[in-house]
Amino acid sequence: MSRYAINGMGRIGRTLFRVLHERGQVKRLIAVNDLMPKENLIYLLKYDSIHGTLANTIQPTANGFSIDGHDIIYIQQPEINKLNWQPLQIDIVIEATGLFTHSTEMQQHVAAGAQKVLLTTYSKDLPSTIWGVNHQPISSFVSPGDCTINCVAPLLQIMEKAGGIESVHVNVIQGYTTRQQLIDAPYKGLRRGRAAAHSIIPFEVNIRPVLETIFPALSGKIETMSTRVPIPCGALADISLILKTKTNADSVNELIQQNAEFEMKNTVAITFDPIVSSDVLSNPHSALVDGALTKVTNGTHAKLMAWFDNEWGYSNRLADWLTKMSR
Repeated sequence: MSRYAINGMGRIGRTLFRVLHERGQVKRLIAVNDLMPKENLIYLLKYDSIHGTLANTIQPTANGFSIDGHDIIYIQQPEINKLNWQPLQIDIVIEATGLFTHSTEMQQHVAAGAQKVLLTTYSKDLPSTIWGVNHQPISSFVSPGDCTINCVAPLLQIMEKAGGIESVHVNVIQGYTTRQQLIDAPYKGLRRGRAAAHSIIPFEVNIRPVLETIFPALSGKIETMSTRVPIPCGALADISLILKTKTNADSVNELIQQNAEFEMKNTVAITFDPIVSSDVLSNPHSALVDGALTKVTNGTHAKLMAWFDNEWGYSNRLADWLTKMSR
């Protein structure tokens, strides 16, 4: 059984902890590293404003904390080159700080005794491998992109294989993040410096190079942006496509449904219920297509609207990667 360690217990690190517990895999988690006081970490693992209170028992131990009797070692080491995974026999490190994304930095985890490293964002120099799209083969280092690319790329894959795409525009409508300001403050991206809980804030999010690498036929034919709205979690990808072959909304929904049942099961799903963003919280899919909002104009101009929980859905893909990397 592979042994895991998480470096960085922010939103994704803590959500992954919950997903591993839900999947019955938390006993594989041997250690976590973060700088916050241990009592604060235990508190944040127990109580979560988005995903609710964890019913299971979490309590401090001499070397860390335990959940339902399973001990997890807590390390507080700010310098990645001073970590030592070898005595703990760590097989896979989940690098969740968002700070160490170059392969040379990932290599430091290997030098410390780990066998493989799973990033929780893009790498500065490694290609992104997206679950359900291009997740084979894999190497010792895996860079699975982010929540947005994991929502959009599978849907582009479906439409590209079905008949081809001429061009695509993506606007991801998403809750605010820790990289925004709660009150107006200086920021290099002027709009991002405005109060996140008081405004709808549009700004560029550059996932285009990643999409163009995955879909080279679409090079120069993709535009992307993000619109942040005053909610803490939940997202809606507004995907506008010009298709190469004519179709209609019913055919597009049927295509999504077929992929959701077979090739992209557990990654993509479709609903026809009139849901809102709060209804998608804790949904494990990368993309939940809102079939009632699927539109096709003039046969080739298609609109897909896909919901996703930008924390829970993505953390489930990380858990999928851990299972695959453990083989």
